Amino acid sequence: MDSLSHVVIGAAIGETLLGKKIGRWGMLLGAIAKSMPDFDLFYTGLQDPRAYMCQHRAHTHSLLIEALYAIPIAFLFVKLFRNKVSFSRMLVFMLACLWGHSLLDWCTNFGTQLLLPFTNKGYSLNTIAIVDLLFTLPMLVLTIIALITGNKNRRYKLSKVTLAYCTLYICFTFYNKSQANTIANQSIQQNHIPATAHITNPTMLNNILWYVLASNDSTIFIGEYSLLHKSRPITWQSYPRNIALMNASKSKEDVARIKWFGDPYTIATANGDTLNMYAVKFGRTNMKETELQKTFIFHYKLFQQNGVWQMGMEEPNQENANLKEGFMDLWSRIFY
Repeated sequence: MDSLSHVVIGAAIGETLLGKKIGRWGMLLGAIAKSMPDFDLFYTGLQDPRAYMCQHRAHTHSLLIEALYAIPIAFLFVKLFRNKVSFSRMLVFMLACLWGHSLLDWCTNFGTQLLLPFTNKGYSLNTIAIVDLLFTLPMLVLTIIALITGNKNRRYKLSKVTLAYCTLYICFTFYNKSQANTIANQSIQQNHIPATAHITNPTMLNNILWYVLASNDSTIFIGEYSLLHKSRPITWQSYPRNIALMNASKSKEDVARIKWFGDPYTIATANGDTLNMYAVKFGRTNMKETELQKTFIFHYKLFQQNGVWQMGMEEPNQENANLKEGFMDLWSRIFY
């Protein structure tokens, strides 16, 4: 989930559990504590695709490891505020923030390694986009009002409303997911798509326009549909996976990483000595295009430089994607 969502939810948790003891400091502690699992970005960074793919949402997001590092942090906070808050209450607060962070990330489609060190499997429920404006913006407004109000009771009530809205919206996404799955299953059967696996995901910024990925050993199929127009048939696009290119690559470890991260929804293409690999579980960047390189802009590049295999990452930006046009297209597909 995006950092802003974690901050505002953490502030609401902090006010609800600590505000009556330490005032507005509870909101600050909550914002910090709820963000702590993402401190892994300090050592994974955003520029190294290997570290980001494998280490982000890894050990700092493990439920067991979070429980272990919650204890000394809770003890430190108790001492910092001179025992105004009991250790047991502070520990409950820390677990609510840390576990709440990981469980919310679990609802997205990146993959969260919740059960480290027992398994490095990435778990994802695919019910909410990593950035969802309707989820975040109302909570942000409530949190800002709570922060600036001088009335303690009003601040407490606004924080409870924020958490109630968060809970109801998450329930709303699960309901939408069930509808999306029904539509996807029906379309796969009606179109005789030979899928051995499929998933549904909301598109970015909303929970109304969804996409479905279906795959087998040779082909990936993708289509989008709006829950406001359930009767409209899904228009499917298909892309060859080119698994033989992955198997023939000499960058075995990097190919294995990307397949661990994205299979069974990975596609490979060759551009000279460079192997382009698309982890298409994030959906199409440009839904107006159908050509692979134009519709799935985000992808990894495996190439050799000075005798060493490198992994690069191509992301949507102002040079390769019209972000304003993409937003207008997204809006149009949701409502029309």
